[in-house]
Amino acid sequence: MLRVIDRHAFANRLRAVDPAQKAGLAVLVILLCLTLDRPLVGWLALGWMLAIAIWYARIPWRVVIAVLGAESTFLALSIIGIAVSVSFDQPVAARWMMSLGPLWLSVSNESLQTALRLLSRALGSAAALNVLILTTPLVDLIELLRRLRAPALLIEVMTLSYRAIFVLLDTLEQMVTAQTARLGYASWRATLRSSALLGSRLFVVAYQRSQALETALHARGFTGEVRVLPLCYRIDRWLWPIGAAVVGSLVVAGWWS
Repeated sequence: MLRVIDRHAFANRLRAVDPAQKAGLAVLVILLCLTLDRPLVGWLALGWMLAIAIWYARIPWRVVIAVLGAESTFLALSIIGIAVSVSFDQPVAARWMMSLGPLWLSVSNESLQTALRLLSRALGSAAALNVLILTTPLVDLIELLRRLRAPALLIEVMTLSYRAIFVLLDTLEQMVTAQTARLGYASWRATLRSSALLGSRLFVVAYQRSQALETALHARGFTGEVRVLPLCYRIDRWLWPIGAAVVGSLVVAGWWS
C-alpha cells in the first residue's frame, strides 16, 4: 500500500502544484470537520475529497477507495465500541439488545447517533488528509516544512522514519521470497516454523540495514539536515474556486444541520 501511495504521489495531475496550496485546503477541511461536528459536514467533505482525488487529480478510484478502506477498518472498531454498550443489567430503553449469559449488549439511539457522527467526522478528515498524501510526495512535504520553519530535527526524523519503513518492507519481501523458494510454506507446520523464523530475524536484519544506511549518509557528508531539491511549483488557478466551494458548502451544511 505504501508503494502504491508513493507511486501515485509522483504521478498525478496535481504533482507540480505548490504543496502549501494543497496542504491549506486539506487542513481547512479537517478543521471544519472537527469544529462544526455535524454528520452532514463529514459526509459532504468525504464526497468533495473523493471527487478532487479521482476526477481532478486523476488518481485511480480503486487506489483512493483502497486507501480509505484500509483506514475505515480501524475506524470500525472504534465505532462498534461506541455504538454497542455492555452491561450486567437489562437496558430499559434500547433500540436493539441481546443477552449473552449475564451480559447484555444494547444499542441506543443516542449511542448510535454518536457513533455515526464520529464516523462521518473521521472519514471526512481522513479523506482530506488522503488528498494531500496521494498528491504530494515526501520531498514536497519536506520543502513545505522547511518553508514553514519547522525544526531540522523533526524533518530529519520524519525522513529517516519514512525510509526505514521501506527498508523494513523490502527486508520482509526478500525473506518471504527466500522462504517460499525453500518450500517454507508448503505445509501448516512449515508455515509456523517459517513465520517464527521470519519474526525473529526480520527486525535484526532491518536494524543492520538501517545502520548501513546511516553509515552511507555520513560517508556522503550528512550533517544532521536533509536537503532536497525543490521543484518550480505552480499555483493551480482552478483549485482556489474549488476550495472556496468546498469550504462554503461545509459551512452552509454545518449551519443548516
